[in-house]
Amino acid sequence: MKNFHKLKNISILSSLTVAGIYVINRTTTFICNLKDSFYSTNEHTYKWRFGKIFYTKHGKGSPILLIHNLDSGSSGMEYYKLLEPLSKKHTVYTLDLLGCARSEKPQLTYTSYLYVQLINDFIKNVIHQKTDVIAAGKSASIVIQACNMEKDNFHKLLFINPENMSVSRHYPTKRKKLLKYMLECPILGTFTYNLIHSMLMVEKRFYKKYFQFPANIKRSYIDAYYQAAHLSGSKSKYLYASLKSDYINCNLISSLKNIDQSIYLAISHNLPDAQNTLEQYQVLNPSVEGCFLKNAKYIPQLEDPESILNICKIFF
Repeated sequence: MKNFHKLKNISILSSLTVAGIYVINRTTTFICNLKDSFYSTNEHTYKWRFGKIFYTKHGKGSPILLIHNLDSGSSGMEYYKLLEPLSKKHTVYTLDLLGCARSEKPQLTYTSYLYVQLINDFIKNVIHQKTDVIAAGKSASIVIQACNMEKDNFHKLLFINPENMSVSRHYPTKRKKLLKYMLECPILGTFTYNLIHSMLMVEKRFYKKYFQFPANIKRSYIDAYYQAAHLSGSKSKYLYASLKSDYINCNLISSLKNIDQSIYLAISHNLPDAQNTLEQYQVLNPSVEGCFLKNAKYIPQLEDPESILNICKIFF
């Protein structure tokens, strides 16, 4: 009888815990949708075969495609300080990658090849001509693969803080596949995702990782990253699960060797392995040029846009 009561109490407690987590998840979604942290003009939608892609188009001239870092809280908003200056001489496109911000967030396994197809299809079906590309973080490796597959789509390539190749070559292990399964679970996985992407954690990442100087951080940046991570509920957890499980990693050696487009790397000097990252690219492709940024950290296009614009004026 005592064991029965213990099991009954455990069962009730477990049910209440799960119900409480569910309520927290729903409340997070509700609160996030109360505020719109995104403001943009010239909005468009590209109906891609795996989901609708949000993008903007500004200016006239030779095309430049701006691709944000691949992260659950990232979006084309990262480049908003570059839009007006670049659009004076170029047609500037920004997009939210599949699984990010205002684009659709289907429940699937996100891979580098998925994004390679997206970028090439976007250039062929929306831009309709060879384009210059600026890509940040992990997206740089995807652009390299896309360029290797469809060289006629690309002109010059500018990469902001590309990922070190020692990180990008990791592939999913059995442990990582189990992690992906757990992160995608309906209630506990969603709760874990919401916890990691809570306002407090997003704010902490801005101060500890994203920016070099805290005085440069604006509340609107934090709000935009937080909302991007929670638009459409917590469906960005599927992208997050794929990222954490190394499904989007790729080996760049052959692709980087094969492409002959002009490539320029802008790397924040205080990032781990900054010098090594530039050297890796230059060893594989001696035509690669680069410089180190002193006044920004992980997101220089937000923290120090003047430096990026100066590079753009010379490079493009």
